[in-house]
Amino acid sequence: MLIDSLPSQVMGWACAAAALAAFLYNLPVLLRSRRDPAVLALCVYFLCSSVSFLEQLNRVTPTTTLLPWHQHLAPLVTEVAVVGFTGAQTVFMTYWSHPPDAARPRARRLVAAWVGMAVLLVTLHAALGLDGRRLVADRLSTADMRDPGYAAYLYLFFGVCAFGQLETARLSWRYMKIAKRSWLGWGMGAAMLGAVLSFSHCGLRCWEITGELSGSDAHLPDAPDWLTGDIGTVLKVFGWTVPAWGPSLGRGSRWCAKYRAYLRLRPLWLALYRAVPDIVLDPPLPYRLEHLLPLRDLDYRLYRRVIEIRDGQRALRPYLPPGLSRHATALLSCAEAEAYALSVAIREKGAGRAPEVSTTVDSRTDSGSRSSGLQDDIAWLVRVADAFVRLR
Repeated sequence: MLIDSLPSQVMGWACAAAALAAFLYNLPVLLRSRRDPAVLALCVYFLCSSVSFLEQLNRVTPTTTLLPWHQHLAPLVTEVAVVGFTGAQTVFMTYWSHPPDAARPRARRLVAAWVGMAVLLVTLHAALGLDGRRLVADRLSTADMRDPGYAAYLYLFFGVCAFGQLETARLSWRYMKIAKRSWLGWGMGAAMLGAVLSFSHCGLRCWEITGELSGSDAHLPDAPDWLTGDIGTVLKVFGWTVPAWGPSLGRGSRWCAKYRAYLRLRPLWLALYRAVPDIVLDPPLPYRLEHLLPLRDLDYRLYRRVIEIRDGQRALRPYLPPGLSRHATALLSCAEAEAYALSVAIREKGAGRAPEVSTTVDSRTDSGSRSSGLQDDIAWLVRVADAFVRLR
């Protein structure tokens, strides 16, 4: 894939870093599950993917070359690494999409085939004498491409890679249909799309080789090469890793939603606390920040805030004027009506009016939208609190 333009170099470094980070992330899992061949294959995929990008980047930044023979073998190392991660992804996808008893013999045959293909590439590389001829290659497939022997070598390489990507797309589709977790399904979908793009990349390169052999100008522009090669790799790295870190994003999103509800309830809760201090179990003190930024026990604190608001509503019910009670009863499905009733009750209590012995306020005054659970109660009270702020 093309690494000589600035966007491609930036994407290449991003792909190399992402693959290496994914390898390091999965390495502890591999050490704990040494007998799990799927985890081993996944680690091989990330390591080979990182090596392939680093080698290609090294070929366009030769000052980073540390060994004198490195540039001679860099193209071969890249190609073997590509074969390695292409084969590795078919292996772990086989384990993921088949029962263990059926996956093991399939995986063994795949490993033997892909190792044999890597050995064949090394043998052909030496037989064709490509060490010195590809020193000036600025692309994986443009050096001496009109040589039928080298063209056949590249046809073999890209054909094998295309087969691996097609098999990966098929297995990803199969696993996506049986995946029960949403993040896993999203990951398999992204990996399938990445494999399709990589398959298209192989097709474009074979078309380019054919054009060079025929003498026509088949030089590819940057965009198709960059989109199919680099973006395909990014999607696959994303797809293979998102089932591990995706649920954390879900938990973080849920925590943020709860924290936002906690803060939106604060103005109403604080007004009720000042009117009826006894409702609060843990009074807000000026030097304590737990009521603004609860670093722990957010679920408990949000639950307490809901209970204390409900207690405040019941405590203030006797302070509602009778006329307002009938009016509020007719409109109590509206959060603004409930917020207005609470603001009136707080003002009446602050003015020192004696509470009514009984009230005819509908029971929904302190039950809101007749919620069926805590989440419904939180959603309703957040609406009431927002309306209360607008009325102030």
